[in-house]
Amino acid sequence: MDEENKRFSEEEGEAEEKRGFHWRRVFYHNPFVLLFSFLAAVVMWFVMAAGNEDSPYVIHDVPIEVKLSTAAEETGLQVFNLSSTTADIAVSGSNIVTSKLTAENFSASVTLNPASTKLVTGNTLQKAVLEVKAEKKNVIADYSIAQVTPQEVTVEYDRYAEVRFPIENNIKYSADPNYYAGLASLSEDSVIISGPESAVNKISRVSADYTVNEMLREDKVISACALTLYDQNDQKISDYTGLYLSMNVETVGVTIPVMSKKTVPLVVNTINGPKNFSASRITVEPAEISIAGSEEALKGIDEIALSHAIDFSELSPYGEKEFQLEIPIPTGVRDITNVGASNMSTAKVTVNLNGYEEVDVVTENITLSNIPAGKGKLVNLTTQSLQISLVGAEAQVTKLTGESISCTADLSNFANQTGSVAVPVTVTISGVDSCWPVGSYTVYVNIAEETDTPAMAKAGGSSNASETVAAAPQE
Repeated sequence: MDEENKRFSEEEGEAEEKRGFHWRRVFYHNPFVLLFSFLAAVVMWFVMAAGNEDSPYVIHDVPIEVKLSTAAEETGLQVFNLSSTTADIAVSGSNIVTSKLTAENFSASVTLNPASTKLVTGNTLQKAVLEVKAEKKNVIADYSIAQVTPQEVTVEYDRYAEVRFPIENNIKYSADPNYYAGLASLSEDSVIISGPESAVNKISRVSADYTVNEMLREDKVISACALTLYDQNDQKISDYTGLYLSMNVETVGVTIPVMSKKTVPLVVNTINGPKNFSASRITVEPAEISIAGSEEALKGIDEIALSHAIDFSELSPYGEKEFQLEIPIPTGVRDITNVGASNMSTAKVTVNLNGYEEVDVVTENITLSNIPAGKGKLVNLTTQSLQISLVGAEAQVTKLTGESISCTADLSNFANQTGSVAVPVTVTISGVDSCWPVGSYTVYVNIAEETDTPAMAKAGGSSNASETVAAAPQE
């Protein structure tokens, strides 16, 4: 029997040797021992951690929320700065639970209550030390808050204020002598500044300050011009970030229009004047103006005629006559002589009539023109004479007689009328070149339908007193 067992053992050993594996040899294999040791350590750590509740776990960077009491809100208070904006919260409990916690599982806050702080109206921010309170957002019994760091924070607070300031235009620039630079325009005309009341109260004005160093020959665009704040002493506030101020706009765009310029004379037109009236007797002030616009717009402008002509038929003699006439600025250009003036400025026109006199002369030289054509029209001039007022140089006007004056009544517009009609006349003076009639004149003409009496005046002819019925009273 012993021999059989021995033989069986030997056969089994031989079988193991043939298979190449032996359990006792495993623990002499280094990689297996290393893996086995690591797994054993992990299992032991979990076992120990599950039973350890004394090791604190810290959650970092939990945001600190600022809360205002009802009284603080009613007073208009607002916290503008905290000495620390986040807190670290230490918790105790099962490490399996606490190790999974994040900042989102907690809230940290401070409460500003004016009952426990003193607000002094002035020009400085107020400070208060407030307790930081930490809370769990979800209630889990397996851990508790052990400590919050910092335990207190210092806050700076004040009443909230918001003021709108106009933006002053302090853009400095100059143009080439052959060009004109218009007024710089800003993309915004005002700015809203908000923050602590004490800080806002320090501001007196806001300006867009910028200096263009080159001589401008074309439009200039500044995309971002920083705004400058000035205090009550008109000193620049160089760093307003420490005042906890905010602005709805911190920069503005600037556009400087640049145009070509040209100087042109002002001229005044006249009507109903004599042929030989000295141009030196009519003066325009200013005699010329400077205009600016594109080169194309200026190209066709050599002078500018004033808006109204001087009508000599309305001028009485003696002394100087003054008129204020508008200067019509052509489309596409602007008057730069008086910067800031409206697009329709005025010029003073003076007509010097010293040495001129006025006389009244009666004339019977009255004729009709453009008598209505066609059968059945009777046209009779019923006015035989007119008294005409004449103005002119003394040497000429005093020598005028009725024979020097002709009056013509044009019937072009009266072809369809009948009865007695008042017809304007044109007065012509012959033999002189510095005299003119003043006032307006009319004659009466009778137009009737022909019955059995032959027409006294027909188309293409003229009619005077000798061809008409008895003369009417002088008009």
